[in-house]
Amino acid sequence: MTKQTVVTSMQSNKALSERSMTEQSSRFGLIIAFTLAGLLVGCGGGGDDGGDTVAAPVTTPTTPTTPTTPDPDPVPTPTSLDDLVIAADNIIESSYMLDINVAMNDQQRAYFSLCGDYQTSGSSYKVNYNSCLFRGPLDEGNLSANIKVANHQSELMVVIWHYDGSAPSYQIWQYDAALDQQSLSVN
Repeated sequence: MTKQTVVTSMQSNKALSERSMTEQSSRFGLIIAFTLAGLLVGCGGGGDDGGDTVAAPVTTPTTPTTPTTPDPDPVPTPTSLDDLVIAADNIIESSYMLDINVAMNDQQRAYFSLCGDYQTSGSSYKVNYNSCLFRGPLDEGNLSANIKVANHQSELMVVIWHYDGSAPSYQIWQYDAALDQQSLSVN
């Protein structure tokens, strides 16, 4: 009989445990139901309160006006690229062509450099030769080339080196917005 008492006791505990869980989930379900009902009632629906209120019509006095043209819509100040408005006739270009013409009446051998990164200090210059857009030797003092330059490069440094060891010559070139074709001439 001892075995039967233990089995019956275990079945009894299992039944109590299941009933306790059912009661807890029932309570939990009731709490959720009451909470949702409270939220729905609290939100209200703005229904009719049963009153017979009638709003009086609002009238505004009119004055005779003369016809005017409406003000144009103001153009907002752009805050991002999406806000920019570009005219249809505007040709957006990210670069321009630069004609290079060097015509030095010099039979000495020389080398030409055109660079974008440089610094001036009084009458001397410090050029970053890693920023050069074009380099090439002069052939009997002459050089002719046509290169593409990015729009942000509006000022460039020309350096002409002579192979005889003399000091290089420097010239600053600037973009000219009034010209359709940009050119750089060294004589």
